[in-house]
Amino acid sequence: MDFAGGLGNLVHRIVTMVHRFRGGTVPASAPVNSGELALVDVCREAPGLVDAALADFDFRRAIHAVWEIVEEANRCIDATRPWELAREERGGNSEAAKQLDIVLGTLVTACRVLADELRPFIPDAATRITGQLTTVESLLPVAQPLFPRLHEDTLPA
Repeated sequence: MDFAGGLGNLVHRIVTMVHRFRGGTVPASAPVNSGELALVDVCREAPGLVDAALADFDFRRAIHAVWEIVEEANRCIDATRPWELAREERGGNSEAAKQLDIVLGTLVTACRVLADELRPFIPDAATRITGQLTTVESLLPVAQPLFPRLHEDTLPA
């Protein structure tokens, strides 16, 4: 599991899209197609799967259930292509605008579930995710890297 490239990139990408396409305001989510429904289903199932795995002390299975959210959210982005929906919206397509709201709202909700389910494993990162997804005066904060990349020249010898 690649936390910086997988989880960190996902959260950063979603927060950035909300800012770029909705001025930082999180739209309400109400899934209507199979792409979002699969993500909603994974998010709905994850807490039970994590709880069951932890009851069996199977940490690998628990984190796998959480990571399914990351993978399904990335599949949702690839399938729905929010940037294309935004372009269609700018061209006057009101259905694309509605779909973009649904996609962005669903993705933000998925990241909030991720933060909740990651709290037992990586509490500091979960707190940082929650901070990036908590609105202040109805707006998300500007996206910040969750896991700053290390450069070779900054690593200890």
